[in-house]
Amino acid sequence: MATKKLTVLSAATATNSAPSGGAAGVATNSLAIGGNIADVCTVLAYSSAGSGTMTATIKMWGYANSIWCPMGTSSTDADKGKLNENNALGETSTNAIAHAEPISYVGHFDRVYAEITAIGGSATAINVVLLSEEIID
Repeated sequence: MATKKLTVLSAATATNSAPSGGAAGVATNSLAIGGNIADVCTVLAYSSAGSGTMTATIKMWGYANSIWCPMGTSSTDADKGKLNENNALGETSTNAIAHAEPISYVGHFDRVYAEITAIGGSATAINVVLLSEEIID
């Protein structure tokens, strides 16, 4: 099994705005294995620093056809693309956030972007990576 990792966000300590323009975020082409990106990738969001009651709400965006689109579904448009079914990511142990979930259609996008819409705790630093893998039978 081959795995590729793409860092989308590194040690962010504050909210950031939605993406704008074709240079925002990171290119997805480095996730390709055998020329293709897996239809479903894994998004990992985790803290690398912080204390107190740490939380983070993260919205994933994909860029294709010169348009940024939220990557995901929700019953309300403003919440589309938010990880953890639009719930804040909380601590999985003392002073640590760790979350993983599948994200579909990454290969349809030229770029991806992680927007932190809310962050809590003291000096909370959030990282977001995408994993793409090919299982060889």
